[in-house]
Amino acid sequence: MLESNSQLSAAMTLIKGGDLVGGRALLEAALVEAPTDKALLGFAGIVTGQLGDTGAAIGYFRRLLDLEPHDRGARINLATALIARGDLDEALVTARAGESDIKVRRLVGYICQQLGRMDEAEAAYRDVVAAIPSDYEAWNNLGNVRGARGDIDGAILAFERAINLRRDAIPIYVNLARVLTNVDRDEARLRTMIEAARIAPDNAEVQLELGLALSVVRDFAAAERAYRAAIRNSTGFTPAYLELGLLLERLNRFDEIEALIEEARSRGAAGPEIDFVRALGLRRQGRSEEALALAESTPPTINRNRRAHLLAQLYDSVGDFDSAYAAYVEMNEAALVERRLPDGPTFVEKVEGSAALLTPERVTAWPPVSVDHDPPAPIFLIGFPRSGTTLLDTLLMNLPNLHVLEEVEIVSRVEEALGGDERIASLTDAEANVLRRRYFEVLDQIEPAAPGQTVVDKYPLHMVRMPLIHRIFPDAKVIFAERHPCDCVLSCFTSNFNLNHAMVNFVTLEGAARLYDTVFDAWTRARDLLPIDVHHVRYERMVVDAESEMRGLLDFLGLPWDPKVLDNQGSAARRAHIRTPSYSQVTQPIYNRSAGRWHRYRKFMEPVLPILAPWAERMGYEI
Repeated sequence: MLESNSQLSAAMTLIKGGDLVGGRALLEAALVEAPTDKALLGFAGIVTGQLGDTGAAIGYFRRLLDLEPHDRGARINLATALIARGDLDEALVTARAGESDIKVRRLVGYICQQLGRMDEAEAAYRDVVAAIPSDYEAWNNLGNVRGARGDIDGAILAFERAINLRRDAIPIYVNLARVLTNVDRDEARLRTMIEAARIAPDNAEVQLELGLALSVVRDFAAAERAYRAAIRNSTGFTPAYLELGLLLERLNRFDEIEALIEEARSRGAAGPEIDFVRALGLRRQGRSEEALALAESTPPTINRNRRAHLLAQLYDSVGDFDSAYAAYVEMNEAALVERRLPDGPTFVEKVEGSAALLTPERVTAWPPVSVDHDPPAPIFLIGFPRSGTTLLDTLLMNLPNLHVLEEVEIVSRVEEALGGDERIASLTDAEANVLRRRYFEVLDQIEPAAPGQTVVDKYPLHMVRMPLIHRIFPDAKVIFAERHPCDCVLSCFTSNFNLNHAMVNFVTLEGAARLYDTVFDAWTRARDLLPIDVHHVRYERMVVDAESEMRGLLDFLGLPWDPKVLDNQGSAARRAHIRTPSYSQVTQPIYNRSAGRWHRYRKFMEPVLPILAPWAERMGYEI
């Protein structure tokens, strides 16, 4: 025993001096003489593990645990070594044998989390935080597990508890911000990252996440500053270059993309993110073949969704429609993985429920309402997504007496105040005027109009809200953008939307077609039963003869002709940002190459044509 203690002491001296190999040799020599010495076995396991010899470490820890089955440290070390070797199932068996100890129970939670057994992981972490309420790491892990299970509110509570316990634990702020993203709590996400940046201003990942949060709330100047701060703080932090490149592209600052690439090169930053940014720039320059070669060489690990979207666009531009379709499928599959939607009725179910309330008998029984016409009603620009509404709103922005809103959530706030669609039928004069005033109150808070301007509320899917809109704005003019149903549905499927309850239907052609059918049924009911003052603008006519189509629209709106209304490029260039996936198109001259695009993908659309054909026939389109 004295000899083994002496050898252990000598080994420890070498290890402390940095000579792990020498220390290991002494430990192993001592174990030949004293194979059951528990101290020697424990240190030998630790040293061999540090040297990367995981197999040897497992052997030593296993021998130690056989000698001391109740040694918590030996059990944890053995399970941890098994995890390092990838033997998660054996690690779980090892840990479970001693999980009556709360610290081993904590390890059980981690292993179950890695195995994807989230129910068991959550149960383990709940036990840990109940026994050790101050364990901020367990609270953080509990938050991650709850987020993976779709319990967003539970995840947020766990992350907030962890932050309260350890204010300087920056990764927890990032975890909280990411789970807030899943439920569109944009302001809370931004507040979280502002606090993280206050604590760790030089942390590149914090600045990156802050930039993402700022982008969502459309503070693009501040987002750019955050991305550039991330780049300054970490020369090789290429994700910041990627996000800044995407922002510059979205803001139509194409020339600056090349300057960004040069900056990365001068700072020695390289990698797939830089290549991806370069491919974006080349695509916007029309150099599709060069961009495609770069995009294909970019691994999906940088961002599977964005890579697939770029590849799909490039394959489409070079005429490889089979590859483009496969890439669009991958893009949508990746979007579903990235975005978990909360439980509850689907958007289709909600629209169907609302439409069912709109029957001739019920509408006839609606009591008349009298509303205050000051301020005047907005003009509502509606139509199924990807039907040309962004092109129209871009053109209308050229008229100084119009205040064009691009998909701003105002009517939804009015809906909240309404308290349910069934209330539409019983609105009194006073209630209708309260709701009408609510609209303008929210407008003044979000995007107030200048004196004398008429509001143009562009929100495509307001077409399912027409009963409410007409009830409180019976004097409103409605612009309805229409396009071939097959082109609309295909374009929705191929657009990289931020998924919400409505947009999630676009991840498959069938889902998009069924949503089209549901939405148009709701719109048709409203149009047939209510005296809506509507003017139709057809996309296919617009791209062939914009002047004739816009003259008819301005006559409908009671506005004098102004040739500036045809300048879509000038209008787009003046916009700080275009929210919809049409941003790269409306900055170009008006073109007609997207009309009839669906024919290139006809074989993929054959299964949904029976859904869309009746609507095409009603609008006079051929299939």
